[in-house]
Amino acid sequence: MRRRALSIRARLTLIFIFVTALVFAATGTAIYAVALHSNNAEAIGRINQAMAQVEVSASRDIVRGAVPLVLESKNDVVVQVTNLADRQVWAATRVISRYPVLSHEVVAVHSSSEYLVDLLDWVKKSPLKGKLSLGQAQGITTALGPGLVVGFVYGPSIAQADHRVLIDVLIAIPLLLIIVGFIVWFSVGLSLSPVEAIRRRVATIAANDLTERVPETGGDDEVSRLARTLNAMLDRLQTSTRLQQEFVSNASHELRSPLTTLLATVDRASHHLDETDWVEFTDTIRREGRRIDSLVDDLFFLARSDERGEEMRREEVDLDDILDEEARRVRQMTTFSISTAGVQPTRIWGDPAMLRRMVRNVVDNALRFANEEVSFCTRYVGPMAEICVHDDGAGVDVANSERLFQRFVRSDAARSRSSGGTGLGLPIVAEIAARHGGDARFITVESGSTMQIRVRRY
Repeated sequence: MRRRALSIRARLTLIFIFVTALVFAATGTAIYAVALHSNNAEAIGRINQAMAQVEVSASRDIVRGAVPLVLESKNDVVVQVTNLADRQVWAATRVISRYPVLSHEVVAVHSSSEYLVDLLDWVKKSPLKGKLSLGQAQGITTALGPGLVVGFVYGPSIAQADHRVLIDVLIAIPLLLIIVGFIVWFSVGLSLSPVEAIRRRVATIAANDLTERVPETGGDDEVSRLARTLNAMLDRLQTSTRLQQEFVSNASHELRSPLTTLLATVDRASHHLDETDWVEFTDTIRREGRRIDSLVDDLFFLARSDERGEEMRREEVDLDDILDEEARRVRQMTTFSISTAGVQPTRIWGDPAMLRRMVRNVVDNALRFANEEVSFCTRYVGPMAEICVHDDGAGVDVANSERLFQRFVRSDAARSRSSGGTGLGLPIVAEIAARHGGDARFITVESGSTMQIRVRRY
């Protein structure tokens, strides 16, 4: 069973939440590190300040034989002054004045105060457990000799404060992600709502009427451009559908005529075997069969060309040779005067079979309307090679001649199907010329008609 994919809205929201979570995680880590450093630095600063004050007073007030001096504390810092020799307490802050030596110090050259402070084991089992943190020690000179001033943060430890900061960060990040996710979900939905409206509209159009269009807002944002693009696509689709329907209708009409003639001829012969002119019967069958074959061949070529399924070969082709071949063919089958005086050596790169078909269709069209003479000419015009085929017939209306290159369109002079035209010859000419980078058109001449075809030389 195929799993249903997430919507674009859901995917964008998840991606944005994931990216935001990474950013928040990095930011939260930085905030925690800064807070940790700031708390420690602030606490150490308070301890050092208290130790400096105690150093001044202790060096003056501590005397031999006196009881330990009780010091007053103005903040959450407690201080204990001891000697270096036997670890005797000389002075202490009031809240710890009744306790013996709290810690031992190790000389450490890499410490800012030259000492590292470690609480004694008994402190960790006393009521002071968890109340002393971030110990700092500093040497002192008193009337009793050298000693140590040791300071601690008293009360909630720095670790607890840092832990609170960490908890706050861990709680804030999910809440912020929920808020961001909701905002992104709402914003993406709001942004995609016009696209969904367009989708529903296109679905309705595809199911009902291709003449309907998607409403355009008139702006120049992505949604407006999408609406214009879809409307342009619907225009092309409507035109393509209409042309396809016309193509099928015209093809059916063209095929019906020779088939009707064939069936009528066969029925008449089958009912009057003794009276049938079999020579005429054979000629009729052959003529209509060739017409069907030609029509089917033309239809197949155009269908393949529309799908771009007709592959083009590219090789050197001498257009003058193709026209000479056509001239010989026409001279053998007609009494027309065929002139090749204007044919010059003209070589291009193209598909030989397509170019021969193009030239033959043009020549056959000229023969259909010529009175006595048809002339060919070729030449180079810049990057193009030009072919002209002229006939001395009644001529065409050049201003309206573009319609003759539409499928199943005949000129008035060619309405009679006895002339053999199907209305596909010139559209095939135009298609082949276009595929060779050129075009086909009738040009104005003094008498008769001239078709000009241009194709790229390379």
